[in-house]
Parts: sequence; C-alpha cells; structure tokens
Amino acid sequence: MKAKREQILNAVLELFMSEGLNGMKVSAIAKRADVGKGTVYEYFSSKEDMYLGAVEHGIDKLGEIARVKLEGSSTFRESFYILADCIADIAKKGPFMSFMTDAPNMPFSTDTIIRLKSVLNGAMASALAVMSEILDMGVAEGLINQPESEMQKKAMLVIMGNLTMQCIHPGNDDFEELKDFYYETCLKLFA
Repeated sequence: MKAKREQILNAVLELFMSEGLNGMKVSAIAKRADVGKGTVYEYFSSKEDMYLGAVEHGIDKLGEIARVKLEGSSTFRESFYILADCIADIAKKGPFMSFMTDAPNMPFSTDTIIRLKSVLNGAMASALAVMSEILDMGVAEGLINQPESEMQKKAMLVIMGNLTMQCIHPGNDDFEELKDFYYETCLKLFA
C-alpha cells in the first residue's frame, strides 16, 4: 500500500516538472506510476492533494537523506559541509527543489495554501532541529561563543537556503569556495 502511494508521488514529482500542475493528467500519472487511474484516486482526491502529498513526500525524503549523511559526523565543520553537500546533491539531481520553488506560482485554493503552509511549517521545524544539533557541536567545540538560539538556527537556515539557491541557479562560483565562504560566515556571525 505504501509502495503504491510512493510510486504515485514520484510520478507526480516527475510529471509536474515537465507538464506543470494544470498540464498533469491523472492518466499520465497512473501510467508513470504503473498503477490504474482508479488507484490514483484511492490515494488522492485531486491534483492539489497529489501536489501536497508530493511536497510532503519530498520533504520527508530530504530529511532522511540529511539524517543518514549526518550520522557519525563529529564536528561543526564536518556537519556543515555534509549538510551543504547534501543540499547541493538534492538541488542538482532531483526535481524536488524546482518543484518547491514553483509552489508560489501555482493557482491553489485557499484551503490548499493553508495545508501547504502547515506542511512547510513541519519541514521548518525539522530543519531547525537539524540546525540546532549542528550548532550544538559548534558550541561544544568553542567555535560558537553563545548557546544556540532560535535566531541562530534561522540564520543558519537562511545561509543554507542561499547555498541551495546557488546550486539551483549556478553561476561561475566554485562550490567548494562557496562552502568555505558560508562556513566562515557562520563562524563570524555566531562568534
């Protein structure tokens, strides 16, 4: 049951990127997911429900990838770089980041916007928890002089967001230099 839902959500992500929300056909989603059209409607009542499900699914996948990659990291620097690499991999390889950046341009109902905001708030809470763990390492190492605060977590999230946008829309910047720059920025900002 869970596998079929995941197949459908992956198909939604892929088709959304090529067709957009209005261009996605349920028959195409079913074909891509290798399920019947009726099966799609067993899981989702509308395209908006599919979009919300795909956003939540993508966020969960991002969190899993980050947690696995961060397991065993022992220093602030190592964790920062692992998280940066994880973000870059996701931004460069998968459609999810572009899928998310298109969200504000979608013609959603008020109810869907409220539900999307709830999903994104949950993602923000998870991301802030990861930032907290990484910042705790910096405090323990003496790199960050003050105990981590909510503002520090949000500032680090903004820094990672900037790095993400530079991965989605790369210029001529060298990624390793960008990581170094943002790491040093964190140290200066939180010292």
